Amino acid sequence: MRDDNPLAKLDDLFKQMAERDKENPSAPDEETDPRIVALLAEGLRLQQELDPIVRETFKDQPEVLAEWDSIMHMCDDLPEEKSTKSD
Repeated sequence: MRDDNPLAKLDDLFKQMAERDKENPSAPDEETDPRIVALLAEGLRLQQELDPIVRETFKDQPEVLAEWDSIMHMCDDLPEEKSTKSD
C-alpha cells in the first residue's frame, strides 16, 4: 500500500476487497471473510484520517463540505454486521 496518500490507500483497499470477494463470495446470511472485515476496519481508519484533511482543504467551499458530510453519513443508519454466524 502507498503510505503517503490516504486516498491511494483507500483505492488499494477497495481493489483488495473486490479481489477477496471474488475469491470467497458470501451471501448476506453468511459470515464475512475475516480478511474483508480487516480491510473494512482499515478503510474506516483511513476515513477518520481523511475527514479533517478534507474539512480543512474545503473549509471555504460549503457545497463540497455538504457533499462530503453526505458521504460520511451515508451508512450511519445501517445495522452493524454480526461478528458470528447464528444457526
